[in-house]
Amino acid sequence: MRTAVAAILLLFMGMDAGLTAQVAPLHHWVGFADKVGCGVDLSAPNAGSLLLSPRALARRERHSIVLDSLDLPVSPAYIAEVMAIGEVEGQQAFRKLHQSRWLNGMVIQVDTTVVDSAETAALLDQVAGLETVIELRKTRFHTRPSPVPALTSVRNAVAQSGDTEYGDAWLQTNQLRLDLLHGLGHRGQGMMVGVLDSGFDRVDTNPAFSRARSEGRIRIGGNFPNGGAASEWIYQEHSHGAMVLSTMAGERTDSLTYLGSAPEASYVLFRTEDVDWENLVEEYHWVAAAERADSMGCDVLNTSLGYSLFDDIDANHSTAELDGNTFPITRASDIAATRGMLVFSSAGNSGNSPWQKITAPADGDSVIAVGAVNAFGQHASFSGYGPSADGRIKPDLSATGRDAVYIHPDGTIRPGNGTSFSSPILCGAATSLWSAHPDQPAWAIRRILVESASQAAAPDTVLGFGIPDLWAAHLALGGTAPAGDNAGVPLLIYPNPVAAGADRLRVVFREANLLAAPGSPLQWEIRDALGRLIADGEVSRGKEATTTLTLDTAPLSTGTYILALFGVLEEDPSRMPTAWARFAVD
Repeated sequence: MRTAVAAILLLFMGMDAGLTAQVAPLHHWVGFADKVGCGVDLSAPNAGSLLLSPRALARRERHSIVLDSLDLPVSPAYIAEVMAIGEVEGQQAFRKLHQSRWLNGMVIQVDTTVVDSAETAALLDQVAGLETVIELRKTRFHTRPSPVPALTSVRNAVAQSGDTEYGDAWLQTNQLRLDLLHGLGHRGQGMMVGVLDSGFDRVDTNPAFSRARSEGRIRIGGNFPNGGAASEWIYQEHSHGAMVLSTMAGERTDSLTYLGSAPEASYVLFRTEDVDWENLVEEYHWVAAAERADSMGCDVLNTSLGYSLFDDIDANHSTAELDGNTFPITRASDIAATRGMLVFSSAGNSGNSPWQKITAPADGDSVIAVGAVNAFGQHASFSGYGPSADGRIKPDLSATGRDAVYIHPDGTIRPGNGTSFSSPILCGAATSLWSAHPDQPAWAIRRILVESASQAAAPDTVLGFGIPDLWAAHLALGGTAPAGDNAGVPLLIYPNPVAAGADRLRVVFREANLLAAPGSPLQWEIRDALGRLIADGEVSRGKEATTTLTLDTAPLSTGTYILALFGVLEEDPSRMPTAWARFAVD
């Protein structure tokens, strides 16, 4: 899906002059009335083993989720009826591309070398006339060839600081206070993340994934535009999914330094996008992939994709339909959540476009839609706005998506813009949190992410509930902090919250935890939740390992604030944020 990927990942700055030579085949969704004759009895002792993998069943049992009719397969008899209609003079005009147990139907592909348009219409009329069929919907059509987008980075890669194991991923990690959780060893171990995207160029060779590959933690889930086979061709496809994956699973400890948000989780890769076309069938690719992810036992899903407009204007969605119950991908995403999975979705990059809103499946009531902010927590203008059509808060949460740092398929570390990055960064963070509390159900992890977020008390339709605090979430779930002197904390602010006009604020930081070059000047800034500068000043750096600032709270009214330190990196003369933390005034 060309424009959906381009809309989510703001790296498409130029277009290749060449055009694709493909002609899109015809696809149709066939929805069935029931599952009579599906061949599985839910009351049978072995029903679970016929439907799901042992890992998936263990997830269900761990979270007390019972099997239900959505787990039953599509009726083979109903499928056979449809395929029988496609038999034309000894040739099969229909190919079954997918079947969906959650939505109860199948996607058929019409072979236009077997039947012409008039014959196709007649066959489809027969399908629609079956008593078992309740829906017949065109999902793909013949359309124009599309330009192949060329990827270019937003700007040159930022300099590698080398001061932490995160390298330039430090800011996006520390913004969530995820580094503290990682410091306790909670890095996604034992969790399985399904990544549904457009392609995973060179993941099989990229040094960023060397350890994950050697430990068997990267698997192919399927190539769904081509029918769902677990083909290594996905490693030669589009680069978008590889860059998304890098923000979670990426790790460089050689000449470069980088650490993703869940570097020790396992990952299953699903290609659901055909970047040459923009058609509704891609939502059904996603549905089929999500069902397989459920069957394989994935705990978490990330989709850095969004759906709104298509090449066929008759298939276009509308913002009035962003109600959480209309689009195939949204309905399936909500069902995935009922199976015990956490489902993350990009909020979309339509903030500056006429659409402006979030894109599907971000409208799902059980989907965690992730908006984009910069390193200071300020809204990125391209990030899609809420609310949903039925008035719910959307996006749900926010994370770094402006100048987010990822690993390119060529192994280099680069910055980029898009909610394609904010979603997996937060998805990996949640995965690391869940690995620290594996007995908690998905809904509890989601709830604590929201409750820990910067705008939990006053959510809006820009950042949602705000930026989660993974460390606070960990403690709220019963996690313990290590004994010691807070050596791993870049900024320690106390008292927090502070009483308005009554106290002074003390800020403690350790020189070893700053990204700034030794001896370089530092400045501090306090900004409110809207990013407005409230106060600033200079920092006097001494030779001590720890520096303490004492700041007057008189200018501060009740609310949430961000205190940031600014300095210069050793290899970059530009002024950069070197550490920051949130605090509240009561």
